[in-house]
Amino acid sequence: MDLKLCHITKRFRKRTVLKDINFDVGPRELVSIVGPSGVGKTTLLKIIAQLDKPDHGEVVFSRPPTRAHPVIIVFQDYVLFPSMTVRDNIGFGLNARHLGKNEIRKQVEQMLVYFQLTEQGDQYPAQLSAGQSQRVAIARAMIVSPAVLLLDEPFANLDRNLKMETARFIRKTQQEFGIPTISVTHDLEEAFAMSDRIGILLDKRLQQFDTPRKVYFNSASLDVAKFLGPVNIIPEHQFALFQIAGKGSEQILARPENLAIHPGRDGPGRIREKAFAGHYTAYTISIGNHTYTAYSHDDRYQTGQQVTLKLTSL
Repeated sequence: MDLKLCHITKRFRKRTVLKDINFDVGPRELVSIVGPSGVGKTTLLKIIAQLDKPDHGEVVFSRPPTRAHPVIIVFQDYVLFPSMTVRDNIGFGLNARHLGKNEIRKQVEQMLVYFQLTEQGDQYPAQLSAGQSQRVAIARAMIVSPAVLLLDEPFANLDRNLKMETARFIRKTQQEFGIPTISVTHDLEEAFAMSDRIGILLDKRLQQFDTPRKVYFNSASLDVAKFLGPVNIIPEHQFALFQIAGKGSEQILARPENLAIHPGRDGPGRIREKAFAGHYTAYTISIGNHTYTAYSHDDRYQTGQQVTLKLTSL
């Protein structure tokens, strides 16, 4: 464990924005906290960065941050110095520590190469793309060897084509530098791709904190499941139609990816709609008074066709 949040609660006047937040981040681990806009994600980062104080609870570091190894937060607007070149922006923290010019130049050049910014070294922030600006901001953070790196909405200013590429780059960078990292975002696909563990922040509380796969396929509640994407609710009285053995629960939450379609004239379901969605075909299937969504790579099923749905392993 490199840091641990213990019972963090934060209020603004009479309004509670965070309530009893608990989670930990291990060394070399990347954790994402996801939730809708306005849920308190940035406030949580500021508390970890010691830019704000909780009304209750504490952040415990296994190795307290120091001036040499601080907690660094990279905000979504990057906060680059507009009158400084990329080279000077990256080296700002080392200049503030009064390192020798040769050492600063050496470390900055290494960062320019690593972050693929060599050609932009003498440019100014206004001349950069959003992706380049973000890499400059992260390079400026990494060059001072932070104890913990905090990323505030790292995908907010990127176009769709850049988001997944950036997620992979952040993951690679975080692993190679070996710095515990916390990202807050509402971009779910990218958070899943780069994170060791994910926390779901809804209604002031951390509703679930686990690996991406468990959070997605074994959501702790219907609210968590719905926030993360489409979900089917299979009631107990239809378990047998899905060939589900009794599990002692009133309902099961199943992702469309977990419903396998099997054609057959005696099937209890009927395909009502189908839509090509790129990587899969989405089928809408009615069984009794209930409607389900199933994703399949098989496009051969037709509307009106009778089918059986089976629940694959979660």
